[in-house]
Amino acid sequence: MRHFPLVVFVTLLCSSACIVFAQTPVQLCVANMQSVNAGTGTAGRDQLMKFLAKEKDKSVAQDVPIEASTPELALQEAKKDNCDYVVTTNQTESHQENSLMTGPFGQTSMPTYYVTTAYKLTKVSDGSEVSSGSLKASDRGSEQNAISFTMHKIADKVTQDIKKAGPISHS
Repeated sequence: MRHFPLVVFVTLLCSSACIVFAQTPVQLCVANMQSVNAGTGTAGRDQLMKFLAKEKDKSVAQDVPIEASTPELALQEAKKDNCDYVVTTNQTESHQENSLMTGPFGQTSMPTYYVTTAYKLTKVSDGSEVSSGSLKASDRGSEQNAISFTMHKIADKVTQDIKKAGPISHS
């Protein structure tokens, strides 16, 4: 009976360590976005990182920006940065359509911007694809706003997919 408090203490200590381990944030590398219009750039990546940072479950991702934009180079850079996952994005479509709007001062041409952004979430340890997809958005204000909408959707998908994939074992 004298050892009972020690057993309880060790059990509680192990339980606390397991909880801390389970809450360790997953390291997510975020690559520069490829674009049909501008090649590559940091604007899309920065927007994606902003939306990822707003996710409620902070145990899901600690974001690391990387300069690579293609999936192959991004995977190599993510390995160097010890990331658990890497997400790459590619704006595959961008176009504008004009609509005529009639107002008190006559007709005005109003542009609507349409974009499609593909993403790929890859597990860095073995290079396996966790998820991928293509998301669309439109905006009457600007192409940048439409891109921002797709990045918000991608942040939601990536966060959900990381949660589903579960913790990475670091052996």
